[in-house]
Amino acid sequence: MDTIDVELKRNGIENENLLNLQEKNEVAIYVANALSRNFPEIHLNFNTLFISINKLKMYVADMPQNQVGACYFYKNNSIYFKRGMDLHTIKELAVHECIHHFQEIKDSNGVLHRMGLCTYVRNKAYGNALNEAAVQLMSSYANRQKGDTVTYYGISLPTDSPNYYPLLCNLIKQIANLTGFGTLFESTFYSNDAFFEKLKNSFGIDNAFEIQKDFEKILKIEDKINTLNVRIQNENLDYKKFNKLTNSVAKYKEKMKNTFLATQNLIISSYFDKRAKELQTAAQIEEYRRTLYSFSNLIGTTSTYTFFNDYYIKKMSTLDVMYEKMVGNVSLTVLKENKFDKLLSLIKKIFERNKVYENNEDQNF
Repeated sequence: MDTIDVELKRNGIENENLLNLQEKNEVAIYVANALSRNFPEIHLNFNTLFISINKLKMYVADMPQNQVGACYFYKNNSIYFKRGMDLHTIKELAVHECIHHFQEIKDSNGVLHRMGLCTYVRNKAYGNALNEAAVQLMSSYANRQKGDTVTYYGISLPTDSPNYYPLLCNLIKQIANLTGFGTLFESTFYSNDAFFEKLKNSFGIDNAFEIQKDFEKILKIEDKINTLNVRIQNENLDYKKFNKLTNSVAKYKEKMKNTFLATQNLIISSYFDKRAKELQTAAQIEEYRRTLYSFSNLIGTTSTYTFFNDYYIKKMSTLDVMYEKMVGNVSLTVLKENKFDKLLSLIKKIFERNKVYENNEDQNF
């Protein structure tokens, strides 16, 4: 058994069988179409995509219950699909895995150095969860999946990916709304630093790295919950063990909720606090106000979540003061009239009006 087979087995991937040529060809056509048609801003060519995808090996295999339905293995340029799925589902899942294939940057020895927003240094990955979120958001757009409002872990949130990484997709979309989707998709597909540089510039360097770490926390918590749920469903547990595992799941769910909301709050406060310091005109204030207000349509909420409303009210109060100062500064070139000036102006207008009336009377005679 070679090293690749050993590694696949260690990850629970076994008894693989190749897709037949017709199925593989249909998958390649579908993915090439989905990517080239839905992302014109990154200039993808159907023929180039199709040829590259068709060179991949594609298998159906037995896979762990807690694993998503497909997996790309870069060491042998192969995609593995969970046994029992229909071809339509395989096509949709293939989009995500094919993006991973196009992302990979390896050296001449086959060592992986980069995959989209994820960088590998001494076998340690940095930005893996951020990359998974971005790839899944692209996949949802490519598959033209209908977004939905869902509830996970007590959080109600809009997401473009209700079934795969729903929380991470919500958060990455929040960020992309502020930094631009084009930059996110370009960096994700072509594996460059443009998006993360924009993240640092827009949110602050320390906050950008903190957000990246928070994405990792969410992914790890989700994996932990899935693993525990599989044990609860499949193992013959006594009451004590069952109760211990279900309590652990409840604790991780609460941790997930708190981590998601903390990450969301950091996204909101770090971007809008930094942006507020850059406002110089009344027009910029109005744009800022609209952007912050519309952001309420993107966030996740709970029955006790008040951060966004409190933050919005506080910022509106600050903006009102800033706006008044800016209007005041503009009006320095045109001095405001005091009450005495207004009274004199009124008397002057009455006097002039009477004078006009008298002149008209004189002309009538």
